[in-house]
Amino acid sequence: MKLRRPRAIVIQKAAVIILGIFASLIILSPIIWIILTSLKDVNEIYRVPMTIWPEKVVSTNYLTVIRGLPEFPIYFFNTLKVTMGTLAIVLPLSAAAGYALGRREFPGKFLINSFLFFVLAIPYLIFLVPIYIIEDTLRLLDTNLGLILPYAALNLPLGIFIMQTAYREIPSELEDAAYIDGANAFQTWARVLTPLVVTSLAAVTIFTFVAVWEEYMFARTLMIETSAQTLAVGLPTLKVEAKSWAYGTLSAALTLSLIPIGVVFIVLRKYFVEGVLRGSIKG
Repeated sequence: MKLRRPRAIVIQKAAVIILGIFASLIILSPIIWIILTSLKDVNEIYRVPMTIWPEKVVSTNYLTVIRGLPEFPIYFFNTLKVTMGTLAIVLPLSAAAGYALGRREFPGKFLINSFLFFVLAIPYLIFLVPIYIIEDTLRLLDTNLGLILPYAALNLPLGIFIMQTAYREIPSELEDAAYIDGANAFQTWARVLTPLVVTSLAAVTIFTFVAVWEEYMFARTLMIETSAQTLAVGLPTLKVEAKSWAYGTLSAALTLSLIPIGVVFIVLRKYFVEGVLRGSIKG
């Protein structure tokens, strides 16, 4: 079998990179268009023929969102609080349950995994009506906790599957060595094994963050008052200029709402791909 010549390998790598860049531009084109629109003034936005790059970069649209739309900060911080609260539940429970299911044998383990598969397989909107009835009874509607609890329940199954596969791949010798050194089960999990699966925790963090940040139906149904709504529900209601759409202002609001997702992905990007492959494909 002949080895590929270096030139052929270089051409192949270049082709893959070019295709990757092209595909990325197609996927990101709506976001790029929103960002560019947010930097244009009103006259340029409505000009025919339209321009792609702003002739003059302006900050007017962002100032309008920050100063002229008092609802936007409310929606933003509601979303941030709900997302952080959901992560505070999902991450430790995913890690603990993933450790138990990945490295321990106990009665009912198969049933638990089957139940998790079942939850993942059915459309999540099926849970909306019973959750609404429960929260109405418990007076959790229009509260942050009223969104955090169902969001955590809906995102836990995927997090547990990712984490249990990650824990399962750790060599048993490391755990045995920790027990020999005098560590108990909790210390072994928290100090020895969990630091080895931070890539999978990063993947769970990104999946959960994005899912909660952009979720619409539960937020729309469970949050009725304006003061309790999140960005996904509140952004379409932001209207200025005699209650008509101003595309520059809307684009600026959308761009600001995307910043937290971008920050989380940039911070965790080096762990993300490895965590996904490690925790969801194998096992």
